Formats: sequence, structure tokens, C-alpha cells
Amino acid sequence: MSRAPIPVEIILSSGLVLRGHEYEANGPTVVLVHDLEGDLDAWGTVPLDVAARGFRVLCLELRGHGLSDGAVDPSATFEDLADALRTVSDSFGPVAFVSTGIVANCGFALSDGDGVPVSVAVSPVPVEGYGLFLPEFKPAIRALITGAKDPVSDPFLRSIYPGLPGQNMWFSTGTHAAGADLLMTYPHLVEQLVMFIRRYLTAHQLAWIAERKASCDVVAEE
Repeated sequence: MSRAPIPVEIILSSGLVLRGHEYEANGPTVVLVHDLEGDLDAWGTVPLDVAARGFRVLCLELRGHGLSDGAVDPSATFEDLADALRTVSDSFGPVAFVSTGIVANCGFALSDGDGVPVSVAVSPVPVEGYGLFLPEFKPAIRALITGAKDPVSDPFLRSIYPGLPGQNMWFSTGTHAAGADLLMTYPHLVEQLVMFIRRYLTAHQLAWIAERKASCDVVAEE
């Protein structure tokens, strides 16, 4: 596995390019996306921590953030990400989507049909007032990670958790820390994130590989 990140570009159907870094590995793919007004540096050591456990990690920057094209447009965030995640899953198989803050809410509207059977929301917060458009929430397998003393994320998640469709697992620890800082300050949360993704994404990845192999065998026979 290469520990040095490789620059990547994902061309959306609109022609706009999202840029970021890839940490190569042979395992399933984890896509990390920062919050509004951030960039890929916001994740600190988290990408390396996850890649060290055998996952291919892609850190993408939102439209108008970092080196990505375009102007900042929160209303386009979900469609941009859904488009990018479809492109990534077409190449590498089903992915786990990991995000934080406002953008973490995008994971509530993604599912297996989008190439994202597994998602992780770290310290999600309400989207009201930020212009983020979200379609209806979809059933998926999700991990939710918060600081139990976080005055915004914890009560927000308590309010929406009963209505979240799909299988949802909530990890929490007694702190005010949030986002990537929460993961870096409490390494056991990174371990829980990794174990969750390994348990629930690997089966989807193996099924995708088997399906592609079967398709190749059919073509070879013809």
C-alpha cells in the first residue's frame, strides 16, 4: 500500500471536476468528504489511519472548495456527490461514504442503488439555513458518530434517529469534540468506524467482484 496520496480528478456529468487525493490499497473504497467551508486537509490523519487498515481511501473536495472546479454552491452538493460516488463505484465497486457536519446529511439520502450501501455520519448537524438540498432519506447501513456533550450534533441526531430508514448504529463518547477532531482525539472511534465498514462493506465488495468475474467469463466463452 502506498502511504503517499495520489492526486485524483472526478469529472461529473456536468463537466465540472472535483479533485482530491487517493490513498491506494487493495481493499474496499472509503470516500471521505469534508464539510462546507472546509477542504481535504480538514481530515488530518484520518485518511492515513483508515488506509493503514487496508482500505482504498479517496478524499474529495466539494465544488468551489480547495482545488475543485466551480463556485461554492451548497444547493448542488448532493447531486455533485451522488454523481461522483456513482463514478467511483463503477470503477472500484460499492463504497462507504464518510462525511461530517452539514454534508454528513447527504449520507442519509444515499443507498446501495447509488453505489453507497454503507455510510458514516460524523457529528451531523441541521441543514436549515445552509441551502443544502436533500431528497428523501433512503434505507442503508449507517454508522453515526458523535460526542455525547456536543451541544448541536447530539440533540440533532437524537431528534432524527428514530425516523432514519435502514440499519443504523450510533457510536458516542463523552466529549464536546466534533468532526475529524473527534476521530483524531479518540482513536477508538476510528477503530469502530473501520470495523463497521469492514463488516458491512466487504460483503458488497466481494459480490461486486464475483459479478464482474462472471461477466468476464461469459465474454471469454463467447
